[in-house]
Amino acid sequence: MADWDDSDDDWDQSDDDLDKKLGLATLDDKKSAVPTFDDEEEDLTIKDKIADEKANAKLNKQKGSALANKKAAAKAQKDELELAHKAMAMEAEMEANMTPEERRLMEKQREDDDAKAMADDLFGGVDDGPARGDSGVGGPGKAMQSGDKVRIKVCI
Repeated sequence: MADWDDSDDDWDQSDDDLDKKLGLATLDDKKSAVPTFDDEEEDLTIKDKIADEKANAKLNKQKGSALANKKAAAKAQKDELELAHKAMAMEAEMEANMTPEERRLMEKQREDDDAKAMADDLFGGVDDGPARGDSGVGGPGKAMQSGDKVRIKVCI
């Protein structure tokens, strides 16, 4: 048999060697040749989803605190109403234990107190003059006495 010289035949060489001779990229080069873009834009749907989740969390937090405030206000109002009912019940019980004369005196005292309150609203404290002390001026809403200092405010 004849002895063949296979050194110059390309078909029996590995594909990598052939690719190198032809100038084609090898498998290792292909792995590194895969384009990776550092400046590639992120998926906008993911950004939108994250932003929506943050907004929803903030909104839920606001709603939760508003609900807590509303519940606290409702509880305070309920407690105040309950306290008023208890006070009215105690007053009614006290009146039930009074004699008719005591009831008349208490009713007359209430009428006098109401009349004084209305006079204070209308005239600035008719019966409650200022105590004669150093200042000589009544408090806000109180009637002035003779000799009190008059402070005039000019509004333009």
